Amino acid sequence: MKKIFSILATIALVAGFASCSKDFLETSPTDSYDQAFVLSTVDNAEACLNGMHKAMVSQYFSRQNVGGLPSFQIAMDCLGEDLVFPVKGNGWWTNTGEYTWSSVRNPDSWTTYWPFTISYRQIANANMILDYIDAAEGPESQKNYIKGEALAYRAYFYFWLVQLYADRYDASKAASTVAVPLVVNSTETMKPAAMLSEVYAQIIKDLEDAITLLGTTKFSSKCDITAATAMGIRARVALVMKDWAKAKEFADKAIAAASTYGYKLMNAEQYHDGFGDASNPEWMWGFEMIADQTLYFYGFMAYMSWNFNSSNIRACPKCINSKLYDMIPATDCRKDLFDPTGKAWTLPTKSYVGKPYMNRKFSVADYTSSVADANFMRLGEMYLIAAEACAKGASGDAAQYLYDLNKTRDASYTKSTKTGNALLEEIYTYRRIELWGEGHRFLDLKRNNMDLDRTGANHDPAVAQTMQLPASDIKWKIAYPTEEIDANDFIDESINK
Repeated sequence: MKKIFSILATIALVAGFASCSKDFLETSPTDSYDQAFVLSTVDNAEACLNGMHKAMVSQYFSRQNVGGLPSFQIAMDCLGEDLVFPVKGNGWWTNTGEYTWSSVRNPDSWTTYWPFTISYRQIANANMILDYIDAAEGPESQKNYIKGEALAYRAYFYFWLVQLYADRYDASKAASTVAVPLVVNSTETMKPAAMLSEVYAQIIKDLEDAITLLGTTKFSSKCDITAATAMGIRARVALVMKDWAKAKEFADKAIAAASTYGYKLMNAEQYHDGFGDASNPEWMWGFEMIADQTLYFYGFMAYMSWNFNSSNIRACPKCINSKLYDMIPATDCRKDLFDPTGKAWTLPTKSYVGKPYMNRKFSVADYTSSVADANFMRLGEMYLIAAEACAKGASGDAAQYLYDLNKTRDASYTKSTKTGNALLEEIYTYRRIELWGEGHRFLDLKRNNMDLDRTGANHDPAVAQTMQLPASDIKWKIAYPTEEIDANDFIDESINK
């Protein structure tokens, strides 16, 4: 923690401040940044917040497959059963151990290191903004939305940490379940791991404070976290905590708030646009890339699209689980996003290899560039959260939420008459279909205490290696990285037992 909070955080803050003030950068030496001075005005604080936005899609550690939050999303689906690698490709996500599950308990692997480090780097930046924003010069309204976004960021990355590095949430054990160090100011360096209940309490407080501070503020960019976004994150948290009433409450609030911004469920035509344009009316939160920038080979589309010109995609197009594909009704527009033969579509050049069940859900406008907007949250997910919460005990019509979503994807869909576990299974199935490739599957399996089962589908055991994994296996808890164990005097190797 000392290393992460005293060194990486300072570097990240300086990087985030790169566009804050030209005059400041010209008159102040680069080795003498004073945080209080850097954050002395709301304009500077807002520029630092913009640095946090940019860090969501930045490349880290010069690693080809570590491109901020989109890399988290890819890793989460690599660990599930619905994303299929038909071959090893050039080794990213296969030889690196995420798809095979071979690296998740190795404290010296990149799989364990980069999510931990990126999360704490963003938390540290949020802490510094929060420590100084109240004293900054500028309008109170501007302070409120800067503070609201920083709180939401802190909560969001602690939520990632506890889902990855702690046991799954169990209310009866949360007060005695070791989680991750909880640091909420920029002066702390090393802390022991907090209990799961403590971290979740802080996450809830931060999100609910953020919702109040952000209020009805509207933003011109979907990079910004709005009140609707914070409500959506809060609904996700409640779902993991099995607080069905709160999950439905905040999903409903997110839907209502999003509608005031003009957001709505996309239609079937928009569903085929490639999932790379933040102007899509359903996107609640994402990152809008500048067209003439480049993401080289670390962007989301460099691995998940069907048409970017990378060796990973040319040889190893990403495919859907054949059993899940068979569950999609023929009249559903989501079925058109996959080719069961691998031969139906014209590929960009002859160097591309078609594979059965390959996807074109994700596509780039120009196959020579991986640049595309990145999606972090969609309105459709909120309907699925509300449906699941109602099916599990919250008051409300679960089938109606599912109908409202699916009718926009399938004109032939009729409201489900199923009840109990049958209805819940239908909701789970449509969640898998709707959110395929968007980074939810590992987290859904873990929170629902479900086994991993890749058998009977189009997974090649020689590529996947791990075909089944019981929910009780310790691999569902990613190991603490060695660098953290070595740097934090309060944590030792026993954390990984």
